[in-house]
Amino acid sequence: MCLETISTNNKTLALIRQGYKVLAEYQMIEQMQLKGIYAVPSYSSALLWFGVIFIHGGLYADGVFRFSILLPDNFPDAVSLPTVIFQKDIFHPHICPMSHSLDLSPLFEFWNKDEHHIWHILKYIQLVFADPEGSVCLGQSQSGEPIPLEDANNMDAMRLLSNSRIDYSLRAKDSIAWSLRHLFDKPPIKDPHYIVFERYQPDVHLTAMERLKSNSWYSLSVQSCPPSVCVARIESEQQLRQEASAQRANHVGSSLN
Repeated sequence: MCLETISTNNKTLALIRQGYKVLAEYQMIEQMQLKGIYAVPSYSSALLWFGVIFIHGGLYADGVFRFSILLPDNFPDAVSLPTVIFQKDIFHPHICPMSHSLDLSPLFEFWNKDEHHIWHILKYIQLVFADPEGSVCLGQSQSGEPIPLEDANNMDAMRLLSNSRIDYSLRAKDSIAWSLRHLFDKPPIKDPHYIVFERYQPDVHLTAMERLKSNSWYSLSVQSCPPSVCVARIESEQQLRQEASAQRANHVGSSLN
């Protein structure tokens, strides 16, 4: 076997192992049962994740913010942090107004594969929107005063949050309004795992709801009620479960041999 073939085989095996590690990250998220935030790997690349957060309280209540997670090429072995990019500039101290990226440095100094997982990132995203004031504080001084961060991705947002909560709230509402106006936009990328929403259609959704409440929900036919467009995450979950089952079967077969 030539060296080029060996090198190609090694790269293929490395990609397969990486895919299983990413699958394990997804399964951890399922086990955590996080509420109001969802993330799923792209169909085309395990290193690209699609996410969305629904916010029900606080300054960002009613916001529905999309984001992407970009994992380093050698994830999870890399010490460099993943990159979280929001769909549009969201007025927040931790989100850069130019790149729309979320600052993860308050959470991680570097990535440690034995301690850090993607679900940590999702919980951090929940935290920065639920408690923006707390997210920019290092702690408290001996007198009980909060100690703010010296630097942030958006210093204008940080200063406004410190000096005028009312004005900050108005800027946050602008971000919320934009997110809701664009909730049903066509996907910017052709990927079956992209999380898609469709507008409420009574003739479709009321029929489906009534059938789901009945004991015969499993007999629902495609002709009587076509599925909602928002099936990307369900399809992804089914595929990932199938791949996990195949992996376990292969592992058992290898052990028996």
